[in-house]
Amino acid sequence: MSGIPDPWGSPLYSALIAVCAEAERRHTTYEKTGRLSDLESAAALFSRVLAHAHNVDVRSAAMNGLGTVLWSRYERFGKPEDLDTAIRLFREALAMYPDERTPVIPSFHANLAGALRLRWRRTGDEADLVASVAEVRAAVAMTAAGHPQRAWRLSNLADGLLALSLRHDDSSALVEAVDCVREAVRTAPPGDELAGMRSNLSEVLRLRYRSTGGRDRALLDEAVEQGRAALAAAPRHPLRPRFQANLALVLLDRFNARRRPADLAEAADLAQKSVDATPEGHPNRTERLLTLSGIRRMEATRGRPGAGMVQLARDAAAATPDGHHLRSDTLLNLGWALAFEAASGDDAAWDSAREVFRRLATDPAVQVRARVTAAWQWANITLVRADLADARRAFDLAVTLLARTAPRQVTHADRERQLASLSGLARDAAACAVQAGDPVDALRLLEHGRGVLLSQALDTRAELTGLRPDLAERFVSLRAALDRPEGAGFSASADAGPELPGEDRHALAAEWDALIEEIRALPGFAAFLRPPPADDLVAATAGFGPVAVLNISGLRCDALLIDGGVRVLPLRLTLDEVTQRALRFRAAVAERADETLEWLRTEVTGPVLDALAPPPGSRLWWVPTGPLTTLPLHAAAADRVVSSYAPTVRSLVTAWQTPPAGPVSEPLVVSMPTTPGLPPLPSVLAETAMLPPGRVLTGEHAVRQAVLEALPSHSWAHFACHAVSAADGSADGHLALQDQLTVADIARLRLENAALAYLSACDTGVPQDDLNDEALHVAGAFHIAGFRHVIGTLWSIKDNVAAEVAAGFYARLGTADDAATALHETLRELRAVHEPALWAPYIHVGP
Repeated sequence: MSGIPDPWGSPLYSALIAVCAEAERRHTTYEKTGRLSDLESAAALFSRVLAHAHNVDVRSAAMNGLGTVLWSRYERFGKPEDLDTAIRLFREALAMYPDERTPVIPSFHANLAGALRLRWRRTGDEADLVASVAEVRAAVAMTAAGHPQRAWRLSNLADGLLALSLRHDDSSALVEAVDCVREAVRTAPPGDELAGMRSNLSEVLRLRYRSTGGRDRALLDEAVEQGRAALAAAPRHPLRPRFQANLALVLLDRFNARRRPADLAEAADLAQKSVDATPEGHPNRTERLLTLSGIRRMEATRGRPGAGMVQLARDAAAATPDGHHLRSDTLLNLGWALAFEAASGDDAAWDSAREVFRRLATDPAVQVRARVTAAWQWANITLVRADLADARRAFDLAVTLLARTAPRQVTHADRERQLASLSGLARDAAACAVQAGDPVDALRLLEHGRGVLLSQALDTRAELTGLRPDLAERFVSLRAALDRPEGAGFSASADAGPELPGEDRHALAAEWDALIEEIRALPGFAAFLRPPPADDLVAATAGFGPVAVLNISGLRCDALLIDGGVRVLPLRLTLDEVTQRALRFRAAVAERADETLEWLRTEVTGPVLDALAPPPGSRLWWVPTGPLTTLPLHAAAADRVVSSYAPTVRSLVTAWQTPPAGPVSEPLVVSMPTTPGLPPLPSVLAETAMLPPGRVLTGEHAVRQAVLEALPSHSWAHFACHAVSAADGSADGHLALQDQLTVADIARLRLENAALAYLSACDTGVPQDDLNDEALHVAGAFHIAGFRHVIGTLWSIKDNVAAEVAAGFYARLGTADDAATALHETLRELRAVHEPALWAPYIHVGP
């Protein structure tokens, strides 16, 4: 410090420190009184210090102090330049300590984080939000346990992570937010700040419950407990209306989960009190009106008066200008309120609701999920008004945007959740196109709006021939990086394992998107990774065999028959009828197998085969949709054709056009005659003993990691074990080994020479009910991973029959034309000795 006029301990140093202290005092006085003269005086004093100080500690303290004053002035007058200058000053203060850690640095990081997040709320620039999270994380890392500021900084970190989670629907950020705010609540001293943290914990627990798809209701109970504790601890807290609104949302979600009227009544009371205590013009009045309006709409659906539901929705929408972070939520809420009013008899409200949804759907500044939801509602209302052309415009927009609701930057589970919330959209869009007499466009809409995750997997296997070597290398490198197993949290750390944290996933996904756009800008690559036109798919089926796409929609049900062209065969079905048939069948397969097969022959497979008139014993591919994906179409058609399934026409065409793998290698055999916690499978030993010699994983060696490492070295895999389907959403689909091999584990693989996967296990072809258009089941995952042919099952199988089917299949595989024919001939033989419930679950997926 020698050579500067204000070294530590000098008279000038002491004088400048005193001026800083006076400036801080006046700023504190302003925050208590709101007196503007104190704020301007504080700014002038800090500026005076900066004009004379050379000492690093003095200058950094004055920069930090002036930054906080300008932050306050921004909140008073809203001038962006004040906030920009504050951020610059905080950064300059930090830059003065490039290799040094002092007690003031954590507060500089924390202040910079808060200012960045405030600017993000104004501009929507995600770079500020991401930087804010990084800065507050640095502050937390430098704040020791027991420090009086640690709980507050943890709470701020949770707020930033929550904002990231809400922006991208990324549960990995939410998981970390829950951990942070829980620690904050555990360590904060009693008082108003603790009450605020409890209310924040209540809200993040509610959102975490939602991100699990409603599986973990204990999260809701904990959220209610924390929300009530916040209110009890702070009867006169200035943020009490916020605490009331937060608890109202938790209770509304718990009512939706458990249907307890007391929860809805308490939610309504709290939401009303929150709105009553929030004056006009308050920045949080909008979200509190939104909460109350949603509760009133729920009450109205239960037959109770809506108590001003539409006016509340209008007030909330009026309070959110374009660009407001709640704009899309308030407009969706208003549209739903108007649609409910219209359905209750106010015919004019239909047009008002349609205009609200249309305006939201066509606004490119709105989050894509909200745009898709609004476009679907726009289409539905337009159909009520009998405007088919406008409905097609709305459906086309919704399906075009649909894939963007499941971006690579979020977890696989989050992508599933988003697609589940929009289940049925593509089928409705296709039905509308059929109604308009355009079956080729109906096929396009189904192909673009179904199998979204499958399409993402197929994209990664794109043909790179002709691409510049450097771009091809980047493509392969990014693909491998994004295919890493997902980590549970968002933050990257120096000691992280091979799992991919959310922070890295976001960066890699952005790099992937930029690379794809760069490739598309090259001559001849404009269509790179774009969905193939429907006409090209139809042309590609020529020479392979007919394909029957069965579209089950609430609007109408049809078979799109692809055999040199696309023609429509109306089916005498309704969505409700097929749904109920599928539910009853799965609940009692043995009792309803004969009845269900006869119904399928009469209403589905029979009419389709009559229309196509295929030669007896020829191949036919089924592409069922909706609840029809769980019913045994192949068994109903077994007397006439050799059936196979495909999740989408594109996946089938891709398999047809991909050269078969080379010679089949020795098999990988995963054999589980006994499994911890599950019944024994005594026939597994006999089943696997008749296979050719290969690598066998059994007992303690049959674990997830060993299987994942072995699969790339084998073109043929046989699994004889238990499996669990994800049909009801209560569990992830998986093969039961010593541990679990999940659908996500398998689908992440990129297997170049995979020929055949035989899954001798229960329910491997059963999708989750609200994801039945995504092929998200064990058999589908093996197909996504690259296996050309997959043998799976549609319901539970008998251990001894499973061994018979496997023996018959492999005995015929060498002489039959293909795997589908080998399975078909095996089942035809077993039909003579077994009832349908025993032989009919086995299916072939592939070309």
